[in-house]
Amino acid sequence: MVPVAASPFLLATAFWALFSPIAALPSRNNQHVLTSTAPHSGVTRPRPAHATRQNDSLCDAGSAQWTGTVPLGKGRDMFFWFFESRGNPETDPLIIWLNGGPGGSSMMGAFFELGPCLVTEEGDHTVRNPSSWTNVANMVFVDQPIGVGFSDPGDPSLWAENLDVAAVDFDKFFDGFFALFPEQESGRELIFAGESFGGKYVPIYASRSRRTFDSIILVDPYIDYTHEALGLYEHFCVSGEERVGINKTECEAIERAYPTCERHGEICRSTYDPVLCKTAMVVCDETVASHLGGGPHGRNPYDDRVECGELPLCGTIGREQLVSFFGRETVQSALGFQNFTFEPVNWAFNDKWNEQSDVTIPSSRELTRLLDEKDTPVIVLNGNNDIVVNTEGIMRILDSLPFRDHARFLTTPLEPWYFSSSGVKTKGGMTKHIGNLAIVSVDEAGHMNPHDQPEATLHVLERWIQKRPLVS
Repeated sequence: MVPVAASPFLLATAFWALFSPIAALPSRNNQHVLTSTAPHSGVTRPRPAHATRQNDSLCDAGSAQWTGTVPLGKGRDMFFWFFESRGNPETDPLIIWLNGGPGGSSMMGAFFELGPCLVTEEGDHTVRNPSSWTNVANMVFVDQPIGVGFSDPGDPSLWAENLDVAAVDFDKFFDGFFALFPEQESGRELIFAGESFGGKYVPIYASRSRRTFDSIILVDPYIDYTHEALGLYEHFCVSGEERVGINKTECEAIERAYPTCERHGEICRSTYDPVLCKTAMVVCDETVASHLGGGPHGRNPYDDRVECGELPLCGTIGREQLVSFFGRETVQSALGFQNFTFEPVNWAFNDKWNEQSDVTIPSSRELTRLLDEKDTPVIVLNGNNDIVVNTEGIMRILDSLPFRDHARFLTTPLEPWYFSSSGVKTKGGMTKHIGNLAIVSVDEAGHMNPHDQPEATLHVLERWIQKRPLVS
């Protein structure tokens, strides 16, 4: 996530899912270490990847769990936490989840959103999450790029410099992870999904990877900032719903600025030039988004239902609880760390990446390539109360993707979808699914919508994995 008062970048999440068994695992109550011997893509590692079997003391997951690191060379290690499915780990997908930012640790996804355990308000222990995505899938939460979460080597010169480096590093992570768990790699479905800046990570990594993915899931994804900025007008000024803190004067100002932002967005998308795209982001930020600035007791860009709490994240990601939990000596010792300063978001990393122009280039090209050339199904889940990645902007992005089913997707209306909430049929939002592309909006949900609507998003995941329509 990005500071409210600074750039518009957010906290993203990505994950990969794969049907995968874990064979002949030791007793859950004993720690056990796995060590790989295979090198990364023919390049010798200074030391092997390793994984430690965790007991239930940190997280009563309801399934087997492992933590470990994959060395990428030169003191750069990528940390992961792997949970087996509570259902059928031999056949259920494996989800590899990445939080975004850039600079966000995937431990947020694991322990604040959709993992098998959630950190308590006190931050001193975890409780089981009954609506975890591990109910139906194996999941790997990965701290990446190098420089983020437990993958921070402590030396900024070793951080991943940009998306190009991060994509290569993540492909190496796969090599190391599958060397530890070789039974996961073959004959299993692989799903890659991402939240927020995962809208960059996921399409870029997937389009460049040597591996083929069976589907992609994007959650409130940051794909094209100019479309998101333009979506603010419809979100606040056209919907007819009462929104926190918006007024007629602000809507009129956004309306006047709309053509300028739109023109610069079109220039960016016609060239994909990093300088022109950064200019477009700055112009749209100053002419449109500036009218919606948040702050303490003001508008919360991650959830329009509530006021902004403490800057820079408005109290939306459970920072204090996560810092408290992962700062505990017993937790760090179990994970193989000592006196490690854990932060859910590495702001120095975030600042470094936001200075670059390439992160402002839309990932629409990669998405289109995945949909058409790689024939990869993609589903987008978006919280209807998210401002920074608003559903209206997401619809603008998806409606403009030049994939082979573009005409049908553009002209097909959205339909309501439903899920069972405590046994009661409940409207979850709106959806449509044409060809390889599906959009699912989620009612009463902000930027981290699996946290806000755990039952609803789990229902969507189950249907997606089972290849069953959300609307029957």
